Amino acid sequence: VFANETPAKVIHVSAMQFLFFMSEKAIDPKAPTTEAIVLPSNEVVEFRVTSTDVNHGFAIYNESKILVTQTQAMPGYVNRLRYKFKEPGNYTILCLEYCGMAHQAMRSSFVVK
Repeated sequence: VFANETPAKVIHVSAMQFLFFMSEKAIDPKAPTTEAIVLPSNEVVEFRVTSTDVNHGFAIYNESKILVTQTQAMPGYVNRLRYKFKEPGNYTILCLEYCGMAHQAMRSSFVVK
């Protein structure tokens, strides 16, 4: 939908059993870090989503627990998901692809201001 717009921010996402690493810089799978992610409202953001092990879902929910957008995290491939968050708030990321015994605990979050 936002293919012709330049993203205000690019967020790199690396999924692995059973967590998500997110960074504004490329992620080193041997030394991943976690940082607080703050995104602008009403501007296009691009998530570059991959996996280091198995397929995962990358699903973003708003504060009302409504799914707003999603893509797959797949080993050896980077999916680019662009979205414009219109509402400030706390957003939750959940895995939508069963990925193992601790799948239900796989989550992360970010803030839109």
